[in-house]
Amino acid sequence: MSPNLDRAMEKRSPEYFDNPGYIPSDFEPSKLQLSVQRANSFPLVASVQIQTTKVRVRKRTQIFAAIAANMGAFALGAVLAWSATALPSLRESKGIGAISKSAESWIGSIATLGAVAACPAAGYSMVRYGRRLSILMLTAPFVLGWLLIAFAEKSPYPIETIYFGRILTGFCGGAFTIISPVFIAESAHVKIRGGLAAGFDLMLSIGMLYIYIIGAYYDYKIQALACAVVPILCHVMMLIVPESPRFLVERGRMDEAIKAIMWFFGLEGQELNDEMENLTRSVIESQAKPINFRKVVMKLSVLKPILICVAVLFFYTMSAVDAIIFYAVDIFESTGSNLDPKDSTMILGAVQVIATIPAAFIVDKCGRRLLLMISELFMCLSLVAMGLFFYVAEYEEGSKNKLIHPELGTLPLVALNVFIIAYSVGIGPLALMMMGELVPSHIKGMTSCVVLMIRWFLGFAVTNLFETLEHDLGVDCTYWIFGAICAIGVLFVYFCVPETKGKTLDEIQIFFISKDKLRPSLTPLRLSRTYSAPSLKDFQITNNLKI
Repeated sequence: MSPNLDRAMEKRSPEYFDNPGYIPSDFEPSKLQLSVQRANSFPLVASVQIQTTKVRVRKRTQIFAAIAANMGAFALGAVLAWSATALPSLRESKGIGAISKSAESWIGSIATLGAVAACPAAGYSMVRYGRRLSILMLTAPFVLGWLLIAFAEKSPYPIETIYFGRILTGFCGGAFTIISPVFIAESAHVKIRGGLAAGFDLMLSIGMLYIYIIGAYYDYKIQALACAVVPILCHVMMLIVPESPRFLVERGRMDEAIKAIMWFFGLEGQELNDEMENLTRSVIESQAKPINFRKVVMKLSVLKPILICVAVLFFYTMSAVDAIIFYAVDIFESTGSNLDPKDSTMILGAVQVIATIPAAFIVDKCGRRLLLMISELFMCLSLVAMGLFFYVAEYEEGSKNKLIHPELGTLPLVALNVFIIAYSVGIGPLALMMMGELVPSHIKGMTSCVVLMIRWFLGFAVTNLFETLEHDLGVDCTYWIFGAICAIGVLFVYFCVPETKGKTLDEIQIFFISKDKLRPSLTPLRLSRTYSAPSLKDFQITNNLKI
């Protein structure tokens, strides 16, 4: 041991050595500059004696917190699906006036531009102010956006007012795609983290069904007012939930972090000490890493998971799922089916919700890779089937949506339901979840911002150009193009995406700096009293220690 470290350790009270979970009151990890190295002469694993006593954690508070955070997904689902049922209502509104095809495309797609703008703001906010406070600050602009839409016809510029309202609601909804997955990943136990994170897509689907049902019976104004209620409910629920324990430790707020861990996991005594010790050590190690974003991403161990996240979200977006959700009523109307387009849209929304429910339970049993591949495969087949329908469909003379063979009209409904089922059990919930799992904690804010900006910009491009592609290339070719992209996605997942089922966030990061495959997690385990923390014999602290 170095003389400097000897003098530093002498200043610590005996309680520091007697209690392995002891957290000094003056300990502020944000002020530490540590670099930890493993001693070459004393392997770490040689000093560890593992007991297989499982730590029992309370689940109900974690579930409540996840539901509260995922209410933002509910609100986002309403934003995305609003245009599907609102556009037919807007066309009939006398107060709005005539709406051009171009204006309809912008009303549908401009919310995604708001989401693009939200990414840097949300990424900064959740690092600067915390995950919980960032969610609470979204309520006011979210409600304002919906009120602008609801009362747009009273404005001298109604279309432009709707544009602005859509940008605001898209901004707030897009912010939740960054903040909520991170908050859940940091506040959920590894054994249920996957299921709770998958709840984001479940709530997204419920939000879509919510507006599909309301839109089938009420005009766009009532739809907007109904949507304004959702962020208020999210705000009330989040007032009950504490901040992410990891964020509190990063800010040196140890007392609050201990209370948060007790609230989320229900731990006490030595189990609480162990959890706090592991979290503190993880934060110290992450803060010891370089924080210059450009330098960090140049490292292969960091660049690789970022590129995987970008690719997964690319295949997610380029499946045209946004266009199908945004224009569901118009798509069903264009098929010429005898079924009412709004009824078909409600069926689609109900199937999505039903399909998403088992996804929250099977994601931690089947694994991420298998679900992603199955999802992309069946989405591909569904889009090919849609293309074939429009290729062979024959319409009555003088009509673009009256089939000569009406029995074919059920094929698009079946194909799109298969598509939405495949999406809901696979890439839908997993795309954002894997970003929360794969990206290193110390650059998660900036990376989430960049990755989701790309995702939402692609979403804007797809939804804004979807009808143009149908007109220029043909409806059949448009669906086949997106189907081919899904087929490529299957191959990408098979060759490039690692399995993260049952792995802690730290184990996932180890995978990208090791040639060995990830081994099953040993957590939650109790370490014996002969090893309670990184031993001074096993590790060398090479930087200055401020004590």
